[in-house]
Parts: sequence; C-alpha cells; structure tokens
Amino acid sequence: MIKTCKHCEMDFNLNSRHKKLVGGYINECPDCVEDRGGDQSPPKYLGVTAGNGKMCDVTILKFDDHKSRAAFKKAWRNNSGQNLGKECQLGEHISSTAGLKFSIVSENRGNDNHKGKS
Repeated sequence: MIKTCKHCEMDFNLNSRHKKLVGGYINECPDCVEDRGGDQSPPKYLGVTAGNGKMCDVTILKFDDHKSRAAFKKAWRNNSGQNLGKECQLGEHISSTAGLKFSIVSENRGNDNHKGKS
C-alpha cells in the first residue's frame, strides 16, 4: 500500500520491510521516522489471561519498548502452556521475566466464588 509522508510528502510503501522495522505512524515514511529520533508511536500493550476455575483473570500491561513486550509475551506463552494444550506447568522450563519494564494498565480478576458459596 502506497502512502504519502506527512513530513516530506514523498510516497512510500507502508508494507515494506524497512517501514515495519522502524515503525512510526501510518503516515510517516521510514526515513522521517529515523530522522525524528525513532518510533514516536504510543507504547505497546499486551493483554494476558489466567484461568481460575470457571472464571478468568484479564490483565493489560503497558511496555516501554517492543523488545520487552516480545520477551514478556514469549515467556508468558511458555510459562502458561498457551498454544500447547497444557495447563500451567511448574518446572525447569519456566522463563524469567526479571528486568522487563512494564506497568499494569488494567486488571480484572475473576470471582473465585463462582458457585455462589460464601
């Protein structure tokens, strides 16, 4: 898809490898993104879930950079057994999330008392 840059008014391919690598807004060419100090688009978010009985916890996290988001996502999928058809397993294969910078944007905890008992 060809777009026109809002800064230099040059046409660029939105789906090019270079544009995907440097990021930026949809109407900024890769050269202008790099000239202006890199990707200034909003921070990346990631939603994760945890099953509790018949309920589900949902947490939305905000990351400072793409690298931290990708590392957390990889660790979460490994540790939770997502896409493996397994329950959360404890053992030596657990990935660490230490040193990753993120903050919790929103959290919705499921009610563990899902059968109506006190």
